[in-house]
Amino acid sequence: MRVLRAILLVILSGLSLSGCEPASEPVVPIWEQVKIGELAPPSPDSLRQAKFLATVNLDVYTMDVPAENIRKLDDLWQTLSARPIQTNSYSAFAGNSFRVRLGRTTMWEQIRDLLAAAGAQDAGTTSLVIGNDEPANLPVANVPQNSEISFVGTDLSSQTVKAGPGLLVLRLREQAIPGARGVRKIIAYPVYTLALTSAIPELDEQNRRREFYFDSAAFAAQMTPGDLLVLAPDSYSGETLTLGGRFFNRPEPVLFFDPETKEPPKRRPAFRVFVLVCTRIND
Repeated sequence: MRVLRAILLVILSGLSLSGCEPASEPVVPIWEQVKIGELAPPSPDSLRQAKFLATVNLDVYTMDVPAENIRKLDDLWQTLSARPIQTNSYSAFAGNSFRVRLGRTTMWEQIRDLLAAAGAQDAGTTSLVIGNDEPANLPVANVPQNSEISFVGTDLSSQTVKAGPGLLVLRLREQAIPGARGVRKIIAYPVYTLALTSAIPELDEQNRRREFYFDSAAFAAQMTPGDLLVLAPDSYSGETLTLGGRFFNRPEPVLFFDPETKEPPKRRPAFRVFVLVCTRIND
C-alpha cells in the first residue's frame, strides 16, 4: 500500500509540474478568411481592441461628365483592365449599372486625356486612410426622408429598400494578403447610412444596425501604391430612384465650361466618375 501511494504521489506531482492546460488555438489574422459578401462592421468591443497594424492611403478624384457623352468613355474602358476585379455577381453588378476597371498611375496622363475628351471636369478630391477594422466612407449622395432605392440583388431579383434621411456612401475596407507586403485587397461597397454619429457606443451601434449594405454592387481588387480604380456608370438613365442612378447621377444639372469653344457655360445633365488612387501602404 505504501508503494502504491508513493507511485500516485509521483504521478500527481509530475502532472502539476508539466501542466494540464489545453494547447492554444492558432491565431487567424484579421480579414484573412473574410469574403467580399461579409460586409457587416465588427462590434464596438472588437473595434476598441483593434490595433492599427497597417494603413492604406487613397486619393479619390471625383469628376462630372455630361450625360450625353456616356459612350465616349468606351475608349477609357478599353485602356483599363477588368481581369483583377472581383464581384459577388457580375450580372448583378452590371445590372445596377456599375462599372470598374484597374489601371496604373503611369497611365494617368492618358486617362485624363480620355476623360477630358468626354468633357469631364474636376468636382473635388478626397483623401482617405483605411486601417485594420476601421473602414473609410466616401460620401456620394444625400438620401431624403421617406426615400426608396431600387436595386438588383445578387440573385438578380428586383428589390427595394426604404431609406432616409441619411447618406449613400462608398465604404472601403482593406484586407491583408498572406505572405505579401506592400499589397492589400481593397473591398468597396455602397452603403446607406445615417448622417449622424454618436459618441455613445450603444447609440452608435443602433445607428449601424440601421445601415443597409448593397452587396450586389460590391467589388474588390488587390492594389499596390500606384494602382488606380476607375468607377463609373455603365449607362445613363437620368433618374435617381435606382441604386446606380442615385450613386452616379447628379440630381441637378451641372455648369460645364469648354475653354476650347467660344460658347458660354451651359448647365447640362451629368454623372459622376470616381478615380481611386492608392498612394501609400504602411505595413
